[in-house]
Amino acid sequence: MPFNCETHTAMVYDRGGFTRLGVIDPLTAVSWERVRDDISFGRITTTQPTMQCLRLLEQIEPNRHELVIFRGTERVWEGPITLIVYGRDTVEIEARDVMHYAYRTVMRVGYNNAYPNVTTTTQRAVNVLTGELARKEALDPPINVLPHLVAVHSANDSRTSRNTAPSQSTVFEDVDSMAAKAGLDYTVVGRSIVLFNVHTNIGQTAQVTEADFIGDVIVTAYGMEHATKAWVNDGQGNIGYAGVDVDPYYGEWEILDSAYDEEKGSDAPTLDELFSQAARNIAGRNPVPLTVRVPEGSRLNPNGALSIADLVPGVHIPLRATLTARVVNQMQRLNKVQVTEDSSSGEVITVSMTQAAADDEGAA
Repeated sequence: MPFNCETHTAMVYDRGGFTRLGVIDPLTAVSWERVRDDISFGRITTTQPTMQCLRLLEQIEPNRHELVIFRGTERVWEGPITLIVYGRDTVEIEARDVMHYAYRTVMRVGYNNAYPNVTTTTQRAVNVLTGELARKEALDPPINVLPHLVAVHSANDSRTSRNTAPSQSTVFEDVDSMAAKAGLDYTVVGRSIVLFNVHTNIGQTAQVTEADFIGDVIVTAYGMEHATKAWVNDGQGNIGYAGVDVDPYYGEWEILDSAYDEEKGSDAPTLDELFSQAARNIAGRNPVPLTVRVPEGSRLNPNGALSIADLVPGVHIPLRATLTARVVNQMQRLNKVQVTEDSSSGEVITVSMTQAAADDEGAA
């Protein structure tokens, strides 16, 4: 159902999100995000706070307390407070989502996935998060993150042979590196860290059209993204490939990439992995990719087809656009949603989406 505009409230909780300390009143401005493969922020401003709110503000401490944001009655965002700015009659609070606990946790033990311990990137991320964040779950109160950890496994999850020594990385750096280099995706919704493969479809919304957005929808044919065959080499003379030698319509258009970069000490990729990487690299490139682009930061129509619950980075959004000389149906992938509310603009919801890969699969 449509996400008719709602009013936000902001509260402060003790670490772990169990115990409420008080309400930010009045709430002058608020913004919060959900993003794919990054840490999101929540920010609030209060001007001329009430006496009860002043007493609350006097006791708030970064790295101990958490900001929790509600949209109507729905608890939509939360995480540890990292910055408080005190002005003459205004206080601004900034917090980061619960992945921030992993950002400030050093991997104290080694995690060796070199052969024969090769595993999926999703499973390695689970192992590292559970192994290292257990220390913070033993605090009083606990961070309350691991009980909400969600791992979506699929048959074709990317695999990793990385081998890390103790105290050489933070938990976040290891997870984020796999997202940048090895086919992992992650996002945070509330207290849940959600882990999945870059080609796993974690959900699909109702179909949307250009009428669901405030602003232009643009169709672009990307010749530079087109290829008929992909090659991958490991720098040691071993190669993998996928695609066709000559396309009967387009001819021959090739791309060449190096094997995914792993951490120092990792095993070299096998031939099977090289061919698998080539197949992932060619996916969605032939025929010429035709992208229905919703410009970065486009506003959602509050009377449109989507609800806030739909807006989880990584979900697929089927989009039908009827534009000049073209009618296009294309699956989009949500990368980011940002929600803001203040007295001058009311609630504004913006999104960032990209074309979903042709070989994305449903979760197993």
